[in-house]
Amino acid sequence: MSDRLNKERTHGLSGFFLIITIFVVAVSILAVYTTIVATEYGIKKDDLQVASLMHLVRSMDWLNDYNEEKIGERILRAQLDTLNITLHTNINKTYLNSQPIKKFDNYTSHLRLLNSDERTNGSLLNLKYSAETENNRFLESLTDISHVSKLIGVYEFSTVLLVIGAGLGGMSEIARNRLLGYSGLLIGGIGIILVVIISFFPSIAIAIGGHATIH
Repeated sequence: MSDRLNKERTHGLSGFFLIITIFVVAVSILAVYTTIVATEYGIKKDDLQVASLMHLVRSMDWLNDYNEEKIGERILRAQLDTLNITLHTNINKTYLNSQPIKKFDNYTSHLRLLNSDERTNGSLLNLKYSAETENNRFLESLTDISHVSKLIGVYEFSTVLLVIGAGLGGMSEIARNRLLGYSGLLIGGIGIILVVIISFFPSIAIAIGGHATIH
C-alpha cells in the first residue's frame, strides 16, 4: 500500500516537474523574443528622436525666416512711404525714368509677394504655415517617442518577469521544490500575460507603461 502511494507521489512529482521543464523552456524562448523586440523598439525610438530633432530645427528655421521677413516688411513699407513722398515731390519725366521709380516697383512687387496667400512660396503666410507644420510634426514625434518608450518599458518588465519565472522553475527542478515551481509559474505567467497584452492590445500596454512611469 505504502509502495503504491510512494509511486503515485513520485509519478505526480515527475508530472509536475515535466510541466515546469516545458514552462522553463517556453518562457526562456519568450524572454529572448521580448528582448529582441525591445531592442528593435529601441532602434525605432532612436530614429524617431533624430526625426523629431530635424522637425524642430526646420520649424525654428522657418520661424526665423518668418520673423526676418516680417521685420523686412516693416522696413520695406517705411522705405516705400519715403520713396513715395520723394516721387510725389519730384514729378517730372526725367525723374520718372530714373532709379527711384525702379526701386518703387521692386518694393511694391516684393510686398505683394510677402502678402500673398500661404500657397505662394516666400509669402509670410507660407513661412508661418511651414513653421507651424514642422512644429506640429515635432510634437507628434514626441508623442510617438513617448508611446514607444512605454512599450519598451513593458517589454523590458515582461522580460524580467519571464527570466525570474524561468529561474525559479529551474531552481525548483534542481531542489525538487514545488513551492519554487508554483512561484515560477505565477511570476512567469504574469510575464506571458503582459506579452499577450502588448502584442494584441498595444494601447493597453501603453497605458500600463504610462501608469508605471507615473508611479
